[in-house]
Amino acid sequence: MKREVRHIRNCVGISASVSAQHGRGQARRAAFTLLEVMIAVGVLFMCLFGVLALLSNSLASARKLQQNREIDVSSIAGMLYVQLINTNNVNEGPVKLDLEEMYPGCKLDGNVEPKLTNGLCEVDFEVRRHDRVEVQSHFLIFLPNFKEGISKTLP
Repeated sequence: MKREVRHIRNCVGISASVSAQHGRGQARRAAFTLLEVMIAVGVLFMCLFGVLALLSNSLASARKLQQNREIDVSSIAGMLYVQLINTNNVNEGPVKLDLEEMYPGCKLDGNVEPKLTNGLCEVDFEVRRHDRVEVQSHFLIFLPNFKEGISKTLP
């Protein structure tokens, strides 16, 4: 009888040690090794740095394109038109328009002159970039709220 108990104990011990080894084997197969994790992190960082380099290059190219924009006469005339139409009182004389955001380094010098007494006016303008005239043009506009001669009487 003692032999059977020992045999059972031995069998239980063996089966317990086998199940413990079997459990460790499953845990080993289910986890990643440190080397695998390091390789995955390295690949991830290479991809991230590649995307960041592309983004940086595209932003630099966009900045260069924005700084070297050719001045478009029609867009400047349109901006002047919108500014004059949206103003309640337009007076004869100089017109100011901020071009710095759209065309860095550029300034606009404009002048409104009446053509007829019914509100038809001519707007002459020139755009200067670094004290050099880049664009010079004019257009006609009907301004029913035009006040002729008011700016000449003001100091």
